[in-house]
Amino acid sequence: MKLFTVGPVACYPEVLEAMGGQMYSHRSKEYLGLHYDTVERLQDFLETENDIYLFSSTGTGFMEASVLNCVREKMLVCVNGSFGKRFADVGRAHGREVAVLEPPLGQPVTPGMLEEALSEDPGVEAVAITHNETSVGLINPLEKLAKVTKAHGKLLFVDAVSSMGGTELKVDNWGIDICFSSSQKCFGVPPGLGIGSVSREALEMSEEAVNKGWYFDLKIWERYHKQGRGTPMTSAIPQVAGMNAALRMIEERGGKGLYFDLYNRRNGKIRGSVERLSLSIFPDEGFESPTVSCINAPGGVGGPAVYEAMRREGFELAQGYGVLKKKTFRIGNMGYMPEEDIDLMLDALGKVL
Repeated sequence: MKLFTVGPVACYPEVLEAMGGQMYSHRSKEYLGLHYDTVERLQDFLETENDIYLFSSTGTGFMEASVLNCVREKMLVCVNGSFGKRFADVGRAHGREVAVLEPPLGQPVTPGMLEEALSEDPGVEAVAITHNETSVGLINPLEKLAKVTKAHGKLLFVDAVSSMGGTELKVDNWGIDICFSSSQKCFGVPPGLGIGSVSREALEMSEEAVNKGWYFDLKIWERYHKQGRGTPMTSAIPQVAGMNAALRMIEERGGKGLYFDLYNRRNGKIRGSVERLSLSIFPDEGFESPTVSCINAPGGVGGPAVYEAMRREGFELAQGYGVLKKKTFRIGNMGYMPEEDIDLMLDALGKVL
């Protein structure tokens, strides 16, 4: 089955080879060398001097950590789909008051919307933004939204689960306080590793936080990181090895700019072919995700029918998500994906339709 899912995605051969070695202690010099080399490569990739922590979890662990460590009472969550709603749910689950900024489905959050929301509710302590909303295939104008957020003096949390590694992120320049992702998306590594950069301001908030638990206490992670001990608990060693291999591979192939161009070419090819098949893309024009296409199912045919028919052809796409499950299907272009596989998938889609 050839994978065109939105995660987990097919893994690069270099990643699988790096993950196939025998285990060693997470306190050994071998692991610590691997750990800090991976962190430094990620800092370069994200253009940040902030600490980067490698959680043995998915990115949702960082979502929870941002709330527990940095929000005392109230936060503003920008919701463009199911994963924005998850961020709001996590805030409420920990007893925080959550204000929601939710444009119509398929439309981005605009700087004007965010400016109005923060002006009307100055008591929020932080803004949470899903950079790339996987459920609807939409990317938000993060740089502009970050500028508004910082002009109001708020902390900024960015869910970059399906954008980190697939499009530009300038953590320090844009003023992102917590920027997190997962291994199983754009980097083409198996699931199990949460990746997150944490600013000095976020760590200062964590210093004063109460009832923040232990596993995701950012100050504990900071202490182990500064002491050269890596992580407070056992690391997902194979995934860290895979992430390190992915970052080395990207550098060897010409750097992240060429990698982003690769994703843009893949995505453009898929979207262009879909439109030639008389199908349309769900989100507003100009805000289509570079890593996943959310496609309106043809009239009279539900998205699940297209998904099941493509499975019979040997291709695993992604079903629509949440309220769009019956109306759409999705095609991811993350991870290991030879060009010829894209051609075969598009030919099969034409046959299925």
